[in-house]
Amino acid sequence: MPPSDLESKLRQLEERVTKLQRAVYYLVWRSGGFGDHCIHCGGAYPKHEPKCKAAEIEALVR
Repeated sequence: MPPSDLESKLRQLEERVTKLQRAVYYLVWRSGGFGDHCIHCGGAYPKHEPKCKAAEIEALVR
């Protein structure tokens, strides 16, 4: 494979990963008047991680 083709495929892969990360964010978080809240557990952004499976999924995608 020529280097330019490999670079193109790598760039496409990076774009796909970015889109997946954005999609997971929208599936997990809901913006409200008081910041972001998890759709699954209702917890606020910085403190919901220890008790929520959605945080585990988000970590896997990142």
